[in-house]
Amino acid sequence: MKIPRNTASPVPGRRRRGGARTLLGVTAGAMALAIALPATASADVVATSLGPLPGGTLSAAFDINNIGSTVGYSDTAQGVQHAVVWGPDGQAIDLGTLPGDTSSTAYTINDQGTAIVGGSFIPGQGARAVKWDGQGAITQLAAPTDATISRAYAVNNVGTAVGFWTKADGLYRALRWTQNGAYTALPALPGDTASSAGWINECGTTVGYSKTAAGVSRAVKWKPDGGVVRLKAVPGTTSSQASSINASNVIVGNAYVGTTSRAVKWNTDNTVTELPPLPGNTAASAYGVNDHGTVIGVSIDASGLHRAVKWSANGTITALGNGDAFGVNNSGAVAGFAPTPAGPLVATLWKD
Repeated sequence: MKIPRNTASPVPGRRRRGGARTLLGVTAGAMALAIALPATASADVVATSLGPLPGGTLSAAFDINNIGSTVGYSDTAQGVQHAVVWGPDGQAIDLGTLPGDTSSTAYTINDQGTAIVGGSFIPGQGARAVKWDGQGAITQLAAPTDATISRAYAVNNVGTAVGFWTKADGLYRALRWTQNGAYTALPALPGDTASSAGWINECGTTVGYSKTAAGVSRAVKWKPDGGVVRLKAVPGTTSSQASSINASNVIVGNAYVGTTSRAVKWNTDNTVTELPPLPGNTAASAYGVNDHGTVIGVSIDASGLHRAVKWSANGTITALGNGDAFGVNNSGAVAGFAPTPAGPLVATLWKD
């Protein structure tokens, strides 16, 4: 097995899916299949379904790199979830699991196609953070000896990965792995008890959240040297989480009023911009941002219906279609998943 690769020089920056959200189901065929968009989508947007593995019925995509390779998961003919990479031609490749595990998920692929990160799941237990190389070989990423669960959410073009680990107390703790797999704990804010890292840019700045003992999340960034900085609080909200950071250090994520999410952008001048939901909708979440400032995520109406959306650099929102958007590359291609008439979710690419 060989992962589609970019043989040119590494491209700085990228896209993004968000830090601590996982999915329990999705679809796909081995080749791309055009599907119709709902009436809520822009007429200029074209959606393409990424087929599941042979015999599978559902799939989801979480990231797309700058050569058009997409990662996520599909179920197999045996009904178990396996990490998948779809090449630019839409061909699905099963990435498999660690020996003895039954399921896996891939969250991010770098631009060269030399590193994919995610989690491999032990039956009846939890996930272990893993990395697949450019040949598709899987390696478990090291974690503290008392770790019960670990997961890697993002990897940059240098090969540095970030994610989290937990021990018996169930509290998340942010981790960063070097290209060679050595890990470093990323600290929570002073006095906080938990943290998780969701994205890292090419400069080594990482974003995610730190959580108080009372369970309140605060969006943070970690400098390349590991120092943690709280991002500016969003007026009128009670908690926040950072999902992605681009090459210019623009950060996006979510702030919450109770359980209602508001999509936000932390600008480089230390101001915060709220990204509006679609007209008539009540909530929104931002999961990714590319180097041109395009932000992607989801807008939600009062009934709970999700619509994948993107915001331009000036904040103008465009509906992509029913579903959720998690990753965007520098060409503006968006990866996520959408419902099908038959019910199962399907990994989807949106382009205009």
